[in-house]
Amino acid sequence: MSLGLVLLLILIGFLIGLSKTAIGGIGMINAALLATILPAKESTGVMLVLLITGDLFAIGVYKKHVEWKVLQKLIWPVIAGVLFGAYFLSHSTDLSLKRTIGWIVLILVVLYPISQRLQRQDIDISVKYPKPLRNVLGSMAGFMSMVANAGGPPMSIYLLLRRNSVMNFLGNTAWFFFAINLFKLPFTLGLGLLDFHSFHYIFPALPAVPVGAIAGRKLISRINLDLFQNITLVTAAAAGLNLILR
Repeated sequence: MSLGLVLLLILIGFLIGLSKTAIGGIGMINAALLATILPAKESTGVMLVLLITGDLFAIGVYKKHVEWKVLQKLIWPVIAGVLFGAYFLSHSTDLSLKRTIGWIVLILVVLYPISQRLQRQDIDISVKYPKPLRNVLGSMAGFMSMVANAGGPPMSIYLLLRRNSVMNFLGNTAWFFFAINLFKLPFTLGLGLLDFHSFHYIFPALPAVPVGAIAGRKLISRINLDLFQNITLVTAAAAGLNLILR
């Protein structure tokens, strides 16, 4: 591998760790970046291993702040979304998957600020429409997570609409994605998206994940989050467009 590729993989690992403990929005950049430098299907498998590593740090930090009853209600919609995502992956070409990841990233660029705005408003449609909301956002999170490792915004919107406390939000998110990523692992292996060759790309990025997680915990109170989120959204949109137009 070239030095430039190694450095980019290290950056991706760092950003994954940062997204798990501080700024979740930057996670959408990683899927687009990896799909740009690797075959789209292989990038999905590489990303999954790095995400599970980041999940371990997240659940370690927020292990006491999880509402199991909330997560249990999402099981079947999420499973349906993951299964549909696995079916889609088994029938997609590398080019079509790159474009799908690109479109998903663009959708997430739109959904993420919506989820942030809902966090600041007194909205509770989850009480009026609990089951439809759970089914739609849960299956969307499962599908987007399976296809592009990018199920964060649908899950965030669901939890924000429930008006979780900050710590419960972080705890539920951490445990949700740890469970869903472990559930995806057999499908990823079965589809051939992860093999021994994948670790050629995983090893340079892996040590940077805990570094990013630790940095996120220390930097979260010191950075201008609004500016950082805006830069993240613009960068993610550019990366998504690059995949669509290639």
